[in-house]
Amino acid sequence: MSRTEPPYDRLGVFKELSDVPDGRRLYHLAPAYEGRDTWADYRATVELSDRMGEEWDRFARRWKEHMDGRGRHHALARPDDVEAWSAELAERFSIDRAYQHWNVIEGFYDWLLWHTEHQHTYNPFHMAVVGAENSTRQIWNRKMEKKDE
Repeated sequence: MSRTEPPYDRLGVFKELSDVPDGRRLYHLAPAYEGRDTWADYRATVELSDRMGEEWDRFARRWKEHMDGRGRHHALARPDDVEAWSAELAERFSIDRAYQHWNVIEGFYDWLLWHTEHQHTYNPFHMAVVGAENSTRQIWNRKMEKKDE
């Protein structure tokens, strides 16, 4: 893949949140996720070294804190939640460190899409990249550069 890959190539039928019928938006799933650590379910499927596992858990903790602050479960983000987090990461860390955080949580959302026990029909990380030149796009561009290295 080249860094010129448009982010919308990763999206399915729904390119923007406004394309998603209301009945399929993630907020409808909130009762099923209440009190559930979906990240732990995902993390149990990935074998990592101790050091890398600590990193992933740190990234997940930061993501969960961000989503708690926005009043949503960590598995039920909207694209604006992703952009707000991306902006925080870009301000706090180097672009490479921001990318590391972002890439791990983006992978979590891809996992949710592919597992039938989760009714996710779109990845808000990918939707957040489409459109404006924003912090999420900056991190996405770094992701594409990393693929080319």
